[in-house]
Amino acid sequence: MLNEVMAAYAIAACVQTAAPNPAAARAHYARGTALEQQRQLEDAEAAYRAAIASDPSMAAAHDRLGFVLGQQGRTADALDEFRRAVALDPRSADAQYHLGATLWWTKEVDAARQPLERAVALRPAHADSHYYLGIVKRQTADLAGAVKELRTAIGIDPTLAVAHLQLGAALQAWGDVDGAIAAFERAAALDQSRADAASSLGLALIQKGEAARAVSTLRDAVARHPEFGTARLNLGTALLQSGDVNGAIDAYRGLIDREPANADGWYDLGLALKQKDDFAGAEGAFRTALRLDPAMAEAPYSLGAVLWQTERADEAVAAFREAISRRPSYAEAHFMLGTILKQRGDPDAALAEFREAARANPGYAEAYTSIGQLLAAKHEDASAGAAFAEADRLSRRKADSQAAAFAMSAGRDRLAQGDLRGAIARFREAARLSPEDAQAHYQLALALRKSGAVREARTEYEAARRLAPYLQW
Repeated sequence: MLNEVMAAYAIAACVQTAAPNPAAARAHYARGTALEQQRQLEDAEAAYRAAIASDPSMAAAHDRLGFVLGQQGRTADALDEFRRAVALDPRSADAQYHLGATLWWTKEVDAARQPLERAVALRPAHADSHYYLGIVKRQTADLAGAVKELRTAIGIDPTLAVAHLQLGAALQAWGDVDGAIAAFERAAALDQSRADAASSLGLALIQKGEAARAVSTLRDAVARHPEFGTARLNLGTALLQSGDVNGAIDAYRGLIDREPANADGWYDLGLALKQKDDFAGAEGAFRTALRLDPAMAEAPYSLGAVLWQTERADEAVAAFREAISRRPSYAEAHFMLGTILKQRGDPDAALAEFREAARANPGYAEAYTSIGQLLAAKHEDASAGAAFAEADRLSRRKADSQAAAFAMSAGRDRLAQGDLRGAIARFREAARLSPEDAQAHYQLALALRKSGAVREARTEYEAARRLAPYLQW
């Protein structure tokens, strides 16, 4: 095989100045495709190189050579061939697709977008091109575009499990938890070998608050795929949500027994141990997570909280500063550091930290309260009053949001009981209390439509769609 490859290079050198021979190129190309189908990759490479030597302008040969090189793990060489193919024939859907997909695999996400957009324009019925373009759009924060491309891919090939999986991830990021759950369920049903589908489904169920169902789903995922650490991690989270702290600790210990270097496992174990007031155990787990992942800001933050609770303020200050060094916009870390500095009699340094907390999170009512207290102590009455007023506004907004969530729950209960009028009243109250809550407007729209108030229902639906474009009428 190696001899054939070397022979192809020799042929290329010999015919470099010869006139193109398209007939010979087509023959070499046909032989290459046959060898490729037989998985004789080195021989196929030789045949494609011979085709290119016979006709250097044969874009299809460059494309197939790139594909074969990629199959052999020679990604950089493959990209060179795909680029040559695209330069020779910009209307080659295969070459554009292969270039875009390979760029995505090599983490050149931004560069992958243009060839993939050209691929779907050239061949609209190619599911994989839409799939990869959907992933690229999701990773570049174009969630609406991602959902559109992934739904198109699924429309072309409903059995494409990975497209359902990626659609679920895009919908979850977009805020459509119900849609995400449906997509993850479909992905898991289509390909039961995909541990990530079941694990993602469990995580979405946790987000929705369906802890019991999440636990069941994730236990099944762990049983089917004991080697998949993410499922164990998510199982621990679901167990914590359901109140089973001991079960969560067992899940996390099961994960780190298998993966001692799993920083997330150690960190979550620390959170569970802290809930049981096992501060020594939590401290050890957080320190291990901190050491294993130098980028994890949560580990030093939570360590700082434990150190503060166990009256080791100096060590806590160092831990919170470490968290801030890892994530300068970490509002909670700035707030906790400010709290300790205030207690230690350094109001100016404390005020600076509280202001950083409010800058990082403008909705942080407690930070504004602390700012107001320190400014009042400095007799800066006007500034203190403004800070207290902002804290009060944010606290009222938070209370309204909590009341709206209660009204939403009551509305769903009334709807389940057949009390449509009562449900509408509760949903209307939720929309009044929290006008930026898309689900409040949406549920009100559905209930109004059911009652026959179609015009008002349409108005509420349009309000919901402005806030959450994924909602379907």
